[in-house]
Amino acid sequence: MACPHVFAAAALLKAVHPTWCSAALRSALMTTATPFAYGSGHLRPTKAADPGLVYDASYTDYLLYLCSTGSSLQRVDPKFKCPKALPTAFNYLNYPSIAIHKLSGTVISQTLVLARVCFFAARPPMGFSIMASPSVLSFDHVGQKKGFTITVKAITQMQQA
Repeated sequence: MACPHVFAAAALLKAVHPTWCSAALRSALMTTATPFAYGSGHLRPTKAADPGLVYDASYTDYLLYLCSTGSSLQRVDPKFKCPKALPTAFNYLNYPSIAIHKLSGTVISQTLVLARVCFFAARPPMGFSIMASPSVLSFDHVGQKKGFTITVKAITQMQQA
């Protein structure tokens, strides 16, 4: 039943924000959901109407993401050519969540957002540090885009309390 509920919430949100692309709609629904063990959590459509922070992604961002995963673009966009040097997949898709498989060092993710004022806060699991630069984003007008960098680091030696 999740799919029909999410679709309906996205349709209502599109009525409130007719110029938002699908990535912005997805972002608003994800960033305003209540935490849950899997996925983005429980939807709160009324909160999504004014999320304060929206992660946007373009058509090209999705194509570059597919390139970075090794997917064939022949059926999606045969005219698009993947660049030779590709960073990791999570740097191409502007997504309000980061998943890192088998982190053993440091990973840096660059993100572009639309918002008002955003303050970074994180509660990393034991053995990891998470930082954002800059830690505060201030916006002058609606639709302004600014970026930030998230650094996730595995701490090799845990400090004893």
